[in-house]
Amino acid sequence: MFRNEALERGRFKRVPDRWETEFGRWVADFGVPRIVAGLAHDPTLRVTNQAVYEWLQGHTPRPARAMALVEMSRGRLTLEAIYQHSRQITQPEGDSGGPR
Repeated sequence: MFRNEALERGRFKRVPDRWETEFGRWVADFGVPRIVAGLAHDPTLRVTNQAVYEWLQGHTPRPARAMALVEMSRGRLTLEAIYQHSRQITQPEGDSGGPR
């Protein structure tokens, strides 16, 4: 069963905030399996599906992987969009991220 089918059947719940950022929308459009396959050509860039979902949870990819994602997106993503996703997801709602 594909993830979209599982989502439709209510087996997995998507956390909407993770999919509403520029990076999250790109991952949704491009597809986790395609990202994993696209990075598999280089042993130093290989990742699992779980790693991509962890990026969506707010973990950041290593710089070499982030640059490969920008290339893979053919200009749709920027490094800033990838790292901004992490900041948005891990920052508590209403927290501006400035000094306290």
